Formats: sequence, structure tokens, C-alpha cells
Amino acid sequence: MKRKYLNLGIFAIFILLINLAIANELGKIIKFEGKVVVFRDKVTRPIFVKQQNFPLFVKDVVNTKSKSLAFIKFIDGSKVLLKEKSYLTIEGYRKLSLDKGKVIFKIRKRGGLKGATVKIKSIVIGVKGTTFLIDTSQGKTNIYLKEGLISVKNLTGNFKVYKSKLADEFENYKREFIEGINQEKEEFEEYKKQIQKEFVEFVREFDLKAGMAVSIDGNEVKQFKIPKDIEKEFENFEKLNEEI
Repeated sequence: MKRKYLNLGIFAIFILLINLAIANELGKIIKFEGKVVVFRDKVTRPIFVKQQNFPLFVKDVVNTKSKSLAFIKFIDGSKVLLKEKSYLTIEGYRKLSLDKGKVIFKIRKRGGLKGATVKIKSIVIGVKGTTFLIDTSQGKTNIYLKEGLISVKNLTGNFKVYKSKLADEFENYKREFIEGINQEKEEFEEYKKQIQKEFVEFVREFDLKAGMAVSIDGNEVKQFKIPKDIEKEFENFEKLNEEI
């Protein structure tokens, strides 16, 4: 009789553990190509993803190797595509951290999604309903916003934001100076000071609008329109999204 109750107790604990695991599941890798690895808290060895619908939990780190990708769907309906050589950490419910790589995010607005965040080093992106791409593979942090609105916040100080008109004008003037069209150094320095006074903002946080992009190098921020090659990446992402 005691053995029967013991077996029932073990079975009940087993069911409880399964339910807890399901309750803490935040998403799944629903499609992948190549080699994808998950680093899990308190698991000493990396877990190689070998099948679709691979479950993801808090503190999981998803890593795509060379020529690989991982398509993740979260429990709130948001979707994320990791391109090759990327590391994405699931910090919590609707809290992600991009450690390295190139990732496309499609965050749903419905379902109580206030306060979704994506962190990149000392930068935090506040997200509602948006589609955007982050690329850190070139040493800088490039953010491309396809649709919606996001806020970009510096946790360690102020950004030095160059307005898009400034970036174009200043780069053209600098190129002319280097090529010898503007020979006077004093003229160049005076122009630079004037530009900085009128077209540079020092802010802790700024908003990015749809169709625009920023390149963040240290604390310097330059704005520009989304280039055609990135637009193509968004198109391919939407096609993949429709297939799944």
C-alpha cells in the first residue's frame, strides 16, 4: 500500500514538473536551417536543435552558426528571425537581448504587449507593434525600422544624434575638403562647429519612425533611409512568415 502511494506521489510530482515547464515556455523554434544551438541555464553542454517546435524558456540563448538561421515564434504571437552567427538571449516575457548578429523582429501590437524591449549592450529599444531589423555584425549597431515606431534609449549617457540632413551635407563637405576643393582648414573647422551647433542633438532617448534607419557607433547616431538590400530582407522575411 505504501509503495502504491509512493508511486502516486512520484507521478504527481512528475506531472507538476511537466506543467511548470509548459507554463514557463516562452516560445518555440518553429523552423531552422543549418546548425542552431541553445545554451540553457544550469545545463552544462549546449543543446543542438534537431527538430522543429523546439521549446524555449527564460535565460535560453539561441545561437545560429555560419550559413544557418532560426525562426522563433513566441507565445504572444511575435516572431523573430535570427540570421547566421547571431546570439539572442530570452531575458523574460517580451524581453530579449541581442548579443551579436543580425535579427529581424516582428512584434505584435495586440495581446497586451506594452513594454516589450530589446537590449543591445547599453542600448534598450522600446517596442509596441513594429517590424524592424538589428545588425551588429559590422561593429556598429544598425537599426532599420520597416513599420511602426520604436524608442531607442542609452543606459550610460547621451546620444550624439546627427540629423539626416547634417549627415549628408557634412559628409559631402568633408569629401570636398579632402579632395582639395575647400583648401582652407579654418573654413572647414568653422563649418564643422556651425553644423554641430545647429544640427546635432544630445539626447538620452529618441524615437525612430517607419522607413528610417540609424547607425550607432559608440554614442554617435546617424540617421538615413532604409537601403534597398535591407528592404529585400524584409520582403524575404514576410514570405517566410506567410509560409509558416
